[in-house]
Amino acid sequence: MNFLPANRLRLYRNFKAIEVNDFHGIVRYYEHFEDGIRALDFEEYFDCTLAYTDALFETDNYGQHIVMCDHLLEIIIMQNIETWGGEDLYAQTLFRKAASLYQLHEYPKAEYVVRELVKIHPAITLYRRFLEKCLLRQKPAWLMKTRAACVGLSLLAAAVIAVELFVVRPFFEDWYQPVQTAHIVLLAAGIGVFVVGESFHGWRCKKVAVAFAERMRRRKSI
Repeated sequence: MNFLPANRLRLYRNFKAIEVNDFHGIVRYYEHFEDGIRALDFEEYFDCTLAYTDALFETDNYGQHIVMCDHLLEIIIMQNIETWGGEDLYAQTLFRKAASLYQLHEYPKAEYVVRELVKIHPAITLYRRFLEKCLLRQKPAWLMKTRAACVGLSLLAAAVIAVELFVVRPFFEDWYQPVQTAHIVLLAAGIGVFVVGESFHGWRCKKVAVAFAERMRRRKSI
């Protein structure tokens, strides 16, 4: 049985004494004593590094968190760590990395990582839904055109309303009803284009995510 020297044991003990939810405290302690933590035995070092990586995510240090996730993934692969604390640490780390990429608005990169997760665990609904969420955040060119059309129709409707109020009503009463109908039709068309575009985009993203998960599930069952 290996025993840590007194100073290293104290370093690890003090780290473990930090409250689990004191994420800022964990980050400060790890970064202050990083050299000493790196000198710990592997299990103690990995335990501290895992807690530090999680703390970075919880304190919104997403860029640093991604770097540490890559470091953890490298260790997990090299040391062939299948589980840690009863959990699939590889999948958990990948998921957290994808979440950080998502928070940084790097949606294509987040999508790529989540697709790797779905390949590993196609039956887990959480991963499939997160893939769908990443796809939703990526706006294709056609969707931006529908939004532009919605704005254009709304502006045109506003112009017609202005003409209706300041020209037609005072001077051309007979045209009031047709012009009013025109602005209602333009507003309805703008809203309709927006709703149809957004709904189709949401439906398409869900369909892509479900189809990908199902394809991976069938591949794993072969």
